[in-house]
Amino acid sequence: MNYILDVSTLDAYSSGAKQRFVTLYAELIKINKDKQFFIVHTPDYKEVKKIFNFKNVSFVSNPISQENYLKKLVSVIYIFFYINIKFKKLSAVEYFTLPFLKTNNCKNIFTIHDLRKIYFSNFFINKIAFKFFFKYFLKKVDKVIVVSKSMKLEMSKIFGKLDISVVYNTIDKKSFEKISKKEILIVKKKYNLPKKFILSVGHLEKRKNYLRLIEAIHILKKTKYDVKLFIIGQKADETHKISLLIKKLKLQSNVKVISNLNDYEVKCFYKLAKLFVFPSIYEGFGIPILESMASKLPIVLSDTKVFREITENKYSYFDQYDPLSIANNIKFVLMNREIQKKMIKYGNRRINYFSLNFQKKKLDSFYNNLFFK
Repeated sequence: MNYILDVSTLDAYSSGAKQRFVTLYAELIKINKDKQFFIVHTPDYKEVKKIFNFKNVSFVSNPISQENYLKKLVSVIYIFFYINIKFKKLSAVEYFTLPFLKTNNCKNIFTIHDLRKIYFSNFFINKIAFKFFFKYFLKKVDKVIVVSKSMKLEMSKIFGKLDISVVYNTIDKKSFEKISKKEILIVKKKYNLPKKFILSVGHLEKRKNYLRLIEAIHILKKTKYDVKLFIIGQKADETHKISLLIKKLKLQSNVKVISNLNDYEVKCFYKLAKLFVFPSIYEGFGIPILESMASKLPIVLSDTKVFREITENKYSYFDQYDPLSIANNIKFVLMNREIQKKMIKYGNRRINYFSLNFQKKKLDSFYNNLFFK
């Protein structure tokens, strides 16, 4: 049986989608040694061959980068014709981004993390276009995989009846445990990190809500509660605004934005931080929550349905639209050692539900049941 995994959207930088693919799908492939997998990737994701170095994996090079939608469209056409010319017998194709062209005579699967493009496009006409765009392609797939129950409800509400399965994101907890103190100190010295700082991770997008988080740091500073914040994320639509606000509020010594870290360095930042703050307005899941649990960090979160789903209402939640609420929650947790201990203890237990062992069985069951429904 031949399966194609088209991950042309992934590149060298850390992301939730990449984290999910590297952990879950490596396990899927190892479990199914009798099946042949073909991974479609671009030159921007070079390490994929090293990570998926299994006997039952072959690689298909997609020479077209994904840096804009025009190139994506060209890429889709290229891969479509390659697949249809190369493969006469194909069991399933799983796509991890839009757009794609439906491959006949096999199951077409689409994994979707969120609907950010519908909610956070700059122009109203774009939001309408993306909604139509999603509806069009969702009609062409046999199965949809989503990353949370909240996401499943959201999809059903907007797009109606779909064959949706929930397979949660996961992380390799052991990869955090393997990092030595010596390695952590090297990263600390390289980036000149202070003894105490709080951390937030995610691309510099509007939905990540960093502007209000920075305003919260300013509120804390005005009340003589000096907090250092490090934001790790790739440049996006809010990059310039974030930079301007830091300067405007004179927070250059309090807020640092760092891009282009590799996965290993990001893990070291988690291990060095005292608190993780996740101020997002909208997420389909929230892998940094799992990474924080694995790093034994207390966490403060925006009050969203999916965050409460993942954490079972066991953390501290703030009004994501109110900088004062964010500031108060940060201060409350940082000043309360008993609360921190409870959060860390809960995280150590809860993360097992999102373990590789648990979630890989869900994904494997999904693939094995593809042809029985």
